[in-house]
Amino acid sequence: MPTVKLYANLRKLAGTKEVSIPGATVRAVLNELVKQNPSLQGVVLENEELRPHVVVTLNGHNKIDINMQVQEQDVIAVFPPIAGG
Repeated sequence: MPTVKLYANLRKLAGTKEVSIPGATVRAVLNELVKQNPSLQGVVLENEELRPHVVVTLNGHNKIDINMQVQEQDVIAVFPPIAGG
């Protein structure tokens, strides 16, 4: 199963920093992540779409399509929006 790594406040909301989640695509993995961790609903996904400013990487690559296929050994990292100033 692909590994999902959560960062910043997402770790607190999910109660973990890393979890293995089944799915054939990044979107399927994220949907299952939210299903297993309802506290992430509306934070990571909204109506099964990635929320604005949430950054998702696949194996360290930032510019990805969430419909990309994933493999068992893949790592999906999810970063919440970060405000700066």
